[in-house]
Amino acid sequence: MACGRCPLLSRAVRCTARRAGLGGLGPRPPEAWKHQAYAYLREEAALAQRQARAMMRHVWSNYEQRAFGKDELKPVSGRGTDSWGGLGQTLVDSLDTLWLMGFHEEFDRAADWAESHLDFNKNLNVNYFETSIRHLGGLVSAFVLSSRPGLLGKANDLAMRLAPIFPSPQGAKQELSMSDLNPGTGRLQDWFDGAKRFLHQVFTDTSDFSGELDFDLGDLVEDPSGHFTNDEKRAKKDHTALPLSDVNLQTGKTNDLAGYLSLAETYVPLEWKALALLTSNCSYAVHQDQVLHVLNESAGLETRGYAAILLKKNGYVHGMQDNRISLGSRGDSFYEYLLKDAIFLGAHANPLTLSVWGAFRAKLRNLLVEVDMPRSPDAAFGRLSVSSSPCSLSGRLASKTEKA
Repeated sequence: MACGRCPLLSRAVRCTARRAGLGGLGPRPPEAWKHQAYAYLREEAALAQRQARAMMRHVWSNYEQRAFGKDELKPVSGRGTDSWGGLGQTLVDSLDTLWLMGFHEEFDRAADWAESHLDFNKNLNVNYFETSIRHLGGLVSAFVLSSRPGLLGKANDLAMRLAPIFPSPQGAKQELSMSDLNPGTGRLQDWFDGAKRFLHQVFTDTSDFSGELDFDLGDLVEDPSGHFTNDEKRAKKDHTALPLSDVNLQTGKTNDLAGYLSLAETYVPLEWKALALLTSNCSYAVHQDQVLHVLNESAGLETRGYAAILLKKNGYVHGMQDNRISLGSRGDSFYEYLLKDAIFLGAHANPLTLSVWGAFRAKLRNLLVEVDMPRSPDAAFGRLSVSSSPCSLSGRLASKTEKA
């Protein structure tokens, strides 16, 4: 710990050595260093929590005073703006944070607004991924924490308006029985209580890698044409197998605005499967497992462990020149959700989720490299920029989930 390979722990050791009046880093029993380092880190975590609460109180009080119910607060002018269509984005996305930080009065005022003023019946095109993780996730988690039924009603209303984004299976294999996701009252209550404990624990417990893994995508572009007749080839090429990027909340019309789909934005299992459990609408969960099935079929995820970040609507690799495999932007959350889905459903997780996560971990260890920093960039990357998106990768790899 004192050799400089881990700056945080090295700092902790130096600090505890000074506290003990040692004047230096002389020999110490390993358990003594470990105990002191943990004590230091607990103090640091408590300090960080107090600072985070103070920051949240400052930001939220200004938002509530100047832009309550608006999508965003402009920091310079101090005015609210509905830059996301007037769906109260900041408010809805902050609900669970307010509760977990202990701001229950602020939460109640925000939840009252969401239940009485939040209206999804708008002629508005929204992004499926962003709306799922911010609005749907915000409402579902807020309901789990507070048990306010109005929040679950809003979440279900939004989900039904987003649902046209999901294509019909059209003959794709359905390998997973969803009976385990429709539990009886007792099991649902057990899950509900466990979800509350999990959310509270996440908040209260406390190699230079750019995140870009560039490879030749030639072996990932599978041409299924040899297995189909001409009519079947055309149907396969035109078939929409993945959720498109945007949907109109009022009309249900879907759009593929960019002409391609991002890997990270096709798969959002946590929010949708939680809602499936809470509403007993298993179609919400089936759609997410269907996405993973399509991606596995087209990219061979159980074998390769990775998929390209830009995809066609039929699930196959897009031929764009800058397409690549990446743990950064457009790819990061796909791999993040694999682990979260496995942890969330435990023994009831889709076996395909577990096998794809296992393949990802097995392949990753052969791709990571160690470089000397900070003096020179590694020639393999050729740049000094580091994406923030894959920074949580180390935490996911350190997870103690035996089956994931």
